[in-house]
Amino acid sequence: MKIVRIDYTLRDDASIDALKAAIATFVAGIRAHHPSHEYTSFQSTASPRRFTHLGKFEPSRLPDLQAQPFFGQFSAFLKAQCASGPDATWLEEIATTR
Repeated sequence: MKIVRIDYTLRDDASIDALKAAIATFVAGIRAHHPSHEYTSFQSTASPRRFTHLGKFEPSRLPDLQAQPFFGQFSAFLKAQCASGPDATWLEEIATTR
């Protein structure tokens, strides 16, 4: 599996509610794309304009996922809302409780 962490901070004038609605649509698209994909979005409790997303994807399905219209729409929307980021970091899993 390919694992990615996305970190970003919203601009002061960006709507958190609009972002949360866009995230819900994006996550639904990921869920529908392939049953093995896992994706979770987090909002910082200390700084509510900061978000982190963690995604775990089937490597062979990743290029097709990134080519989906919902993926491009969310990416463009997110970039327009950010004061910093989005920054993607690819990760390697070392240990888990699963």
